[in-house]
Amino acid sequence: MTKCLNVLIFCILLCLIFQIDVQAESVDSNDVSIQPDSLLDEIDVSELESYWSDVRSDYSKFIPNVDRLTVRDLITNQGQLTFIDWVIAIIQLLGQEIFLNGQLLGQLILIAIISALLKNIQSSFQSNTVTVVANFVLMMILTTIAVSSFTVISELIIDTISKMHNFIIAILPLILGLMAMLGGVFSASFFHPLIISFLYFIVVLVDKVVLVLIFLSLVLHLVSQMNQTFQLTKLADLLRKISLGLLFMSLTIFLTILSAKGTITAVQDGLGIKTAKFVTNNFIPVVGRMLSEATDTIFATTQVIKNGLGLFGLITILLVVCLPIIKVAVIGGFYKFAAAILQPIGDDQVVKSISIISDHVFYLLAILVVVSFMFLMIIVVLLIASNLTLMIR
Repeated sequence: MTKCLNVLIFCILLCLIFQIDVQAESVDSNDVSIQPDSLLDEIDVSELESYWSDVRSDYSKFIPNVDRLTVRDLITNQGQLTFIDWVIAIIQLLGQEIFLNGQLLGQLILIAIISALLKNIQSSFQSNTVTVVANFVLMMILTTIAVSSFTVISELIIDTISKMHNFIIAILPLILGLMAMLGGVFSASFFHPLIISFLYFIVVLVDKVVLVLIFLSLVLHLVSQMNQTFQLTKLADLLRKISLGLLFMSLTIFLTILSAKGTITAVQDGLGIKTAKFVTNNFIPVVGRMLSEATDTIFATTQVIKNGLGLFGLITILLVVCLPIIKVAVIGGFYKFAAAILQPIGDDQVVKSISIISDHVFYLLAILVVVSFMFLMIIVVLLIASNLTLMIR
């Protein structure tokens, strides 16, 4: 009786093991057939499509192939922008901005020529009052042009930063979700609150502090040029250094914490996954190794989608910021070019004022470039952290 019972129990266990083995092989075969396209169908990219649609509308006349590219094409690497496309787009954008802002160069040259004529005929007047008043009027006109340019550039910078901010907010949950699927639970829980908080902080810092201090620095420099006896150049330089110092210090602290702590959490996730894989392979009989291999297949597919999503994010941010950077660079270049060619013939006061304006425009350009670099680094650090987790695994 006991032998029969043992044989019966052995047969039942054998059937259960065979059934589990068959099911595991079935699941494994299904998992192996998982393709990036099928996994991408389960991800909601509708919000990313709206951002990409705006980018395509901005660059449709500069990059012919961009109209045919979709978010899915960029993520799955079925279509990409070539180096030639980027070069052609930059050249066309540069030509367009030079043509649109040519009027600015003409205004600056006209002001400098008038100031030079007033300086040459100053001896014809019995009093210097007329010349002083005329120069003051010219400086007021130049200041008005500078304030107008600064306002346009500031609004452009804020709009560009807001676009990048909103795009990162849209793509961040997708990247972190895929990172969590790859086992980066600690990394996802660390990155999300840090990035969200700092993005809001940097937008407020640039809008309410940095740009305001740069504008005050420009105004104080121009006021000092109008009245040589009342100088505020030291205060203007102090405001400029404070604004740029706050921005660079904030970005340095953020990127240091993001990269250092992100590396630590990525290592923790990698060790955790490696431990779980070891336990699965060695302590779960029959199906443990099959389950581990199926998990590797899913991880590989998820990794492809995550890297493609990160590449799409980098391309989108570069396209969002490319046009504003070229526009600001052209405006600053016109001011710098006008100051250079007018120095031999123009009034020193006007020429120096134009040079001061060009310097502050390039400060604004530096702010835009640095903040854009920060947004790019966020995506790069996220990709490196998740890839580091898989390397350790």
